[in-house]
Amino acid sequence: MANSFKSDDSFLRKLAVGAAGTNATITRLKAMGFNPIELERGSTGFKIWKKIKIKRVRVPDILCLNTGLRFESRGKTKLEISMSHSLNDPKRAWDAGMRDDDLVSIVVFEQSDDSPVNLKQTSPVHFVSVKEMRKAFAGNQVSITKPKGVEEGSEIRVMWTCAGANQRSIVFAVEPGKVSLTSVPEARCQSIKLSRNRGKITLLPQVKVGDTIEFNQIVAAVVPVSTTLQCPPSVGETYFIDKLGSVNLSERYAAAKALRYRGHTTAKPVLQSRMTDADEDIYVQLEAAAALAAYDDPNGWEFMESKLRSPVMTVPLETQLETVIVASEIPKSRSERLLIEVLQDSHRDDELRAGAAWALGQFASVTSATALVDTFNSSPLEIKVEAARALLRIAEPQIPHLIDLLKNGDPAKRDGLSWVLARTGKFNLSDMIAGADENLRRWMSYIVGFGKEKFVQRDVEAICKADPEVYFAASVLWQIVSSWVNDLREY
Repeated sequence: MANSFKSDDSFLRKLAVGAAGTNATITRLKAMGFNPIELERGSTGFKIWKKIKIKRVRVPDILCLNTGLRFESRGKTKLEISMSHSLNDPKRAWDAGMRDDDLVSIVVFEQSDDSPVNLKQTSPVHFVSVKEMRKAFAGNQVSITKPKGVEEGSEIRVMWTCAGANQRSIVFAVEPGKVSLTSVPEARCQSIKLSRNRGKITLLPQVKVGDTIEFNQIVAAVVPVSTTLQCPPSVGETYFIDKLGSVNLSERYAAAKALRYRGHTTAKPVLQSRMTDADEDIYVQLEAAAALAAYDDPNGWEFMESKLRSPVMTVPLETQLETVIVASEIPKSRSERLLIEVLQDSHRDDELRAGAAWALGQFASVTSATALVDTFNSSPLEIKVEAARALLRIAEPQIPHLIDLLKNGDPAKRDGLSWVLARTGKFNLSDMIAGADENLRRWMSYIVGFGKEKFVQRDVEAICKADPEVYFAASVLWQIVSSWVNDLREY
């Protein structure tokens, strides 16, 4: 059974590339005048929940609030137009839940260092119409790979053949059988043949003579490809209200989410109807509740609170975790209080509490910072880890408060605080020297040792004069951390 799932490392790499693709697409859409939001929750990040598995509604990654257009992003490590597909399960078909007017974006990345999450974009963002992809698919103008290996599951991959520039170039010629490019500035030639698979597949030129083409830009493909889009006319609230009544689950989900982000004046009764419909999908219910709660409707809040205050026998953990994540997206004090309530309840599932800690990383307040720090002395490791990461995300405006907690709070909480402050910097280290006990001096050595680059050099040097022993301990850490053997592994 274990072999049927992707390994954590492989899965993280795939998530990171996918998230990079979604974020790059959102950035590009904004530059072209669209108003995009993340539609598929989690598509802009790479958080992995170890135990609680959430099976969300399958929807495109991005929704434009102004136009209603949807975009499925595909981050890639090599230039190709490809989608996972199942021959046996219609719900896992490459175009399941998609409309003809949806668009697929293709963008290529490479790793910028050893970390699987640090990626560099190496292509423009390309856009392809789902309608055109379906047309090519139906016309057998695609290639289908054999099933993926055991680790990757049982899906196949559909590829819409394309060809790209291997360097920045100018289009020199577009002829019936080929496209010729001349690189800039080396003036090397690249010739792209348009006939593939022994003439069974014909690529269509996507450029014209004189065009400047970027590295990894698609030059020819079996489907029309564009790097720019014209923003169509905007739609009104009625458009999304109508979608709430659609028989298509993904349409109802997207409509509820859109109404939360764009606001609503007449949609409240329909949102309430979706939220209270016992036959409605729980994720649509949650989005409808969030759309109400975001504008202080008590019914929306009560629905969400009931999901988090019910026993697991009544409300499954995956629903509770999704509610935690939804609550984190509503920037209200009531959300913050609800998340802290979950975090502090030791009778809750540990991963659910860890999820609440992670979610509090959306609230840059003293209240959230204190609640996160309070986990450092007693909570299970997975909760403390998520709390530390969340605290780091909101630390900068809370630095004076965190320093006060480090100096005057429970010494048992100093490890998590020191980890955060070492990665934040931006405060005067000497301010902590006066009156520091032995435990605090050790953690100061850690902060200076691991966070040296985050501090002004003169402040680091001032530590040498104020407390030579702390400075010496920190210098030992500098030497270890900077050594090439620090991250060396045996295999």
